[in-house]
Amino acid sequence: MSRHFNLTLTCMSAMLALFLLPASTHAGESGHPSFDCRKAASVSEKTICANAALSRQDFQLGSLWRTLRDDFSDSAQLPQMKADQKAWMGRRDKCGADATCMGKLYQERLSVLNGADAAHRFSGIYEVKDIGGFAVYPLGNRYLVNIQTADPQEGKWTCQLTGEAEASGDDLKISVQGTVFQARLRDPETLIVPEADSSSAAAAKFCGLNGTFAFTYLRIRSNP
Repeated sequence: MSRHFNLTLTCMSAMLALFLLPASTHAGESGHPSFDCRKAASVSEKTICANAALSRQDFQLGSLWRTLRDDFSDSAQLPQMKADQKAWMGRRDKCGADATCMGKLYQERLSVLNGADAAHRFSGIYEVKDIGGFAVYPLGNRYLVNIQTADPQEGKWTCQLTGEAEASGDDLKISVQGTVFQARLRDPETLIVPEADSSSAAAAKFCGLNGTFAFTYLRIRSNP
């Protein structure tokens, strides 16, 4: 058998093996959920893997959840968030093989976390370009808040505030270690922390010299 024929046969075998590999379940690929379907064990996971719409919803939720989680990664509040997500997954798993039940829960969860739900319209991640961000996570009838800003020019100051908030209409009352200040949702895409005595007092406590977090923040929409 010629060397050329051996090389050709080897290449054909490699290509055949590639085609026979199971479909990738990497979360970044369209149509797949946030987990590896080859490792699906529960009835709910198998139901998601067998349903394209549920797979897309699971991927979207997974992407949004990880983004919020990462914004609170250095916060003592992260265990509360994880417990909240685990509790939701428990409710989802009770749907079993009922795709309609599961789809409704996914839609509700996405709406709660991204601020589309009117009762949780503050939820989500906002930013001021080159300066910092404002993350708001819904937890029952309150919110967890994490604000991080920094001097965009020379890095002379940084702000780091982690606390809780309660909503009243379009106003958000934020408490951070006994310091209270306000934020206001001007519209679904815009969250404003006004320059006021309360925000200045908080900045003096949690920011460096001349630091501030009193900005107009624009919502970041998740687009997995």
